[in-house]
This record gives sequence, structure tokens and C-alpha cells, in this order.
Amino acid sequence: MIKKRINSFLNLISDKALEITSFVLLLLWVISPVVEYIFKNHFDKLYTHYFTNIIYVIGSLGILIYIFYIIKLNKKKKIDFNHYIPEILIFILLILSINSTLVSDNSYLSIFGESYRKEGLLVYVMYIGFALLASIIKDSKYIKYIFNGMIISCLFITIIPLFGSKFTYINFANIFHNTNHYGYYLMINTMITLFMFISNKKIISKILYMLVYIFFLFLLIRNNTFGCYLAMFITLVFLLVYSIIKKHERLNVIIVFLVFVMTSFFVSRYDIKVGERVNFDSTKGLVLANIFELNRDIKGILSNDEDAIDAAGSSRGILWKEAGKYIIAHPVFGGGMESLKYYYSHDIIITRHNYSDRPHNIILQVAAFIGIPGGLFYLIFIMYLAFTNLKIMKDNNIHIMIYCTAACYFISSLFGNSMYYTSPYFVILLGFLIGFNRRSKLEKTN
Repeated sequence: MIKKRINSFLNLISDKALEITSFVLLLLWVISPVVEYIFKNHFDKLYTHYFTNIIYVIGSLGILIYIFYIIKLNKKKKIDFNHYIPEILIFILLILSINSTLVSDNSYLSIFGESYRKEGLLVYVMYIGFALLASIIKDSKYIKYIFNGMIISCLFITIIPLFGSKFTYINFANIFHNTNHYGYYLMINTMITLFMFISNKKIISKILYMLVYIFFLFLLIRNNTFGCYLAMFITLVFLLVYSIIKKHERLNVIIVFLVFVMTSFFVSRYDIKVGERVNFDSTKGLVLANIFELNRDIKGILSNDEDAIDAAGSSRGILWKEAGKYIIAHPVFGGGMESLKYYYSHDIIITRHNYSDRPHNIILQVAAFIGIPGGLFYLIFIMYLAFTNLKIMKDNNIHIMIYCTAACYFISSLFGNSMYYTSPYFVILLGFLIGFNRRSKLEKTN
């Protein structure tokens, strides 16, 4: 009787309804910076609460909707586990995360996270919901709406301060707690905008997207999160090589690459100001200064100078080294989510890096939190999506856009931290790649 009722209920829900619901929920997320901006300026007591609350709403509903989706899909075609390798890897990572939480010295911290990052086990489970929602969406129209929603939201929170709002950039972090977090957000939107320029055929649309691309790129450079800038440069080089080999959108890709180089040159060559209300420091020499610093870091590492290694990457060297020691001490299960928070309070970290609770490297972070097996499975998950999607994306501009933007974020994550209001964007991109991978395999078996 219960089974019949469940089947009757599922029959009432169409695949399109699940896809549209997934789209609406993700759209609810991409406009969250605008809501957060309004809260910060007009409803201080609600500030930062929207982000954290909406994560639980979207994540929980995402898992539930995906269960409906898979049950309906299985009724049409029996499950072949080969079609769900990414989901299986996610499930393995979840089990490893639960194990690490159970053996953690501070289970409460591992489950709920701490007040700043809010990334305990529960939030990571919500991230899974985001990815599963994105994997359901197959209509490119909805994907474009989501990306345009991101661009419009980013324009809103970056342009409004220029026109007399009481809001001002604080250390150039905008609504975010840290300039690096703002850098991740700008990087994602800059990448998406350049691809919207590439994929659009109308001249007016191309001009508008190009202007937005230049504006976002300027803000990204001025933000001075060099890891994001470097990740974007590496990704554009890959895109350029790919477009030449595949003979796909070569002229457009060459244009966006040249604009990237020229904008970098002019921003670093001249002191560019935007708006009297926004307190920009000088942009002159900004890009070159970071390149020279990177060169010094590489030379210091190659010389095997311990102080130079510790100071490399704005003192990321010491964080990576200490994270390595922590991983060796907790090789199988890790120390649990956020377990580096107290380990990094040692005097050696305080002295050389002021304060940090993360290693600024996602692989080291995962391995420290849930063990070396977790770090390996996370890397396998990323590489699996990278290689399988590279083989199937062909000349699909939307697919290439998602792939390259996800690759760009992953590269930047090798020098940065996850955060509850930036990580969902990466997770959504991975979800889209999971969906492309699944549908490609289903088509081959039909």
C-alpha cells in the first residue's frame, strides 16, 4: 500500500517539474549576494544570516529532489552504477567525513563548524545537495539564466557603491569577510562573463558582455588576490590551446585572452580610479609586483632556504608544511572538520602568519580533516570529472564554460580556502559536470 502511494506521488511529479524546481533553488542562491548586500545596508541584524540559512534550505531540498529524480530515472531504466561514479565517490567522501567526525577530539566543532567559516559536516552535506540539484538541470536555457543571474548579482553589489550608497568597500572585500573571498567571487563571474561574450552571436550582446568582462577583470586585479588572477591566466592559456587544437571559437578566445593581457598591463601601468566614494589605493605596478614576488618565492623554494619556504605565497609555505605534519600524525581518519583551528594556534604559526585556521590548499585541507584516503578520493573525484568531461564536451560552449570555470576555481583552491558563501558556486559547477557525464553515458546505452 505504501509503495503504491509513493509511486502514485512520483507519477504526479514530472521530470520537467524536478528540473524547474532545481533551477529555481539554484537561482535563489545566485541572487543571495544581492539579498546579503541589502541586509548589510538596511537590516544589520539579519546580515550574514541569509547565507547560512539559505544553504540549509537549498541543500536539504536538493537531496530530497535528487532522490525523487533517481527513483523516477530507475523506473525507466535500471541503475547502472557506471553511470553514477561521481555520486559514488561523493558518498565515499561523506562516509569518510562522518568517520572523521566520530573520532574527532571536538565533535561539536566538526559537526557544526565554527562561527566564522560555518563549515562543519552539516554544511558539507548541504553542499552535496547543491551539486545534486545542478546535476538534474539539462536545459541550457536554465543554465544560462543561472549564469546571467550571477553576473547581474555581481554587477549590483559592485556598481551600487559607486553611486552614493552608504555602503563602502571595506578593505576591498565588499559584502564578504575577506578580500580573498571576494576575489573568488569576482574570478568566477569574470570567467562566466568572458564565456557569455564568446557564446553570444549578437554584436550588442557581445559588446555589453565585453564591457562587463573588463570591469570585473579590473576589480579582480585591484582586489589583489593573486591566486585567483594566476588561476584565471592558467585557465585562459588552456582555453587558448584547446580552441586552437579543436578549431573552436578561436577568434573569440584570442580576443578575450588579449583583453586579459591588455587590461592587466593598463591597470598595472596606470593608476586607475573608479568613483570618488570608493577608496582605491594605487593600481600602478600591482600585477608586476605580484609576478616579481612569485618569482622570488620560486627562487627561495628552489634554493631550499627554510625561511624562504615558510614565507612563500604570503606565508602559505609554513601553513602547508605544518599541515603536512598534522596529516602524518592523523593519516587514516584525519582530525575532523575544522581540526586545524587549534593546531594552527601554535606559536610558530602565530609568529610567522599572524593567524590562520586553514592551510590555504584544498587537498591538504581535505586530507587534514578526513585523512589521506579522503584527500585521495577527493582528488580522484575531481580528476574523474575533468577527464571524462574533457572527452565529451566537444563544441558545446556552455559545457566548455562550466568546465573551464570549474577548473579555474579548483586551481585557485590550491592556494585558497573554502568558505560557506563561495564554495557553493564551485559545487554547482561540479554538479553541472556530473550531469553532463551521466547524460552522456545514458545516451550511449540507449
